[in-house]
Amino acid sequence: MLMSLKLPDEVREALPDETSRPVAVEDEVTHRVFVLMPWNTYEKVQSVFAEGFSVSDAYAAQSAVAGAAGWDDPEMDIYNSLVDRP
Repeated sequence: MLMSLKLPDEVREALPDETSRPVAVEDEVTHRVFVLMPWNTYEKVQSVFAEGFSVSDAYAAQSAVAGAAGWDDPEMDIYNSLVDRP
């Protein structure tokens, strides 16, 4: 379960408006850095933090995004020959 704290005015005012990007926050005493992100962004990435996550779980999504970006175009096959293979 996540702990819920209220943001002090100073922190809220420092956060960028309308962003889904994370914001780094440093503890002045311990110098540890934490990340603040909007809840909807966290919901999208929370599975990465789950126990048992493997990067291979994301391969299907990566393939779909790469295909939509044109990487499955036959003309892109030229890049396969540029990689040194053992």
